Amino acid sequence: MNNNQIEYNDNFEFFPLEWDTNYFGVNSAKVILKDIIDEKNQHQILKLCRYFEFVTILNNNNINENNLWITYNTKAFLVDINVQFIKNVKETKDIMEDNIYILNYYPKQNEILEVARSSFKYSRFFNDPYLETEKAKNIYSYWVECSFNREDKYFVTIERDKQIAGFLLFSKDKRNKNATIELIAVCEKFRGQSIGKKLVYALEDYCYNNKLSKILVGTQVNNINAVRFYNSCGFLYKNCNSIYHYWVNR
Repeated sequence: MNNNQIEYNDNFEFFPLEWDTNYFGVNSAKVILKDIIDEKNQHQILKLCRYFEFVTILNNNNINENNLWITYNTKAFLVDINVQFIKNVKETKDIMEDNIYILNYYPKQNEILEVARSSFKYSRFFNDPYLETEKAKNIYSYWVECSFNREDKYFVTIERDKQIAGFLLFSKDKRNKNATIELIAVCEKFRGQSIGKKLVYALEDYCYNNKLSKILVGTQVNNINAVRFYNSCGFLYKNCNSIYHYWVNR
């Protein structure tokens, strides 16, 4: 398999992960299981895995049959149950403030990086003993840093007292008319002031005005505060996915 090649059929999709490879320094790939994987496709997936050191296996909808063959036929281990939420966009009124901004090509802001460094306590990368602790710890701030000055990445920010009180990072899928929240974080100093909700409502207002009909977001099942937050913002449960890490040669 070519390291830039994508393999897919009706049941699975397999592709290299350039970002993960560069960040962690290990040859990485991802396989998305879209339906029950039969024995023939199981062999094909395991064959593809041999070209990589580290493979993330995403079992869409937490399909039991797939959980079983992963457990019995690989050394992969469960690192996360990811809960997906969806919100239908509606017109919002009187929620925008003068100090809320939505931009792509957002220039690098150390304030935002600092908020990212201090905000995220849940991640599948924290649950993998084979990944460098510092790499896992800093992955979200690096994610944000890589999103600055990009056409396809959008930041929603709120300023209070002349500093960044919180941010939301999202991307758009114009073909499917949706926006996906990638990250959301609030500076510790400003927590408890509904900053997170204001960020979400500002995004919803943007989506309404740009003819995007849905907002998608995912979080870890054990991140109870995030689950409650999305529910309080009007998001509904969509599905959950089990995620495994497979270190091929360990």
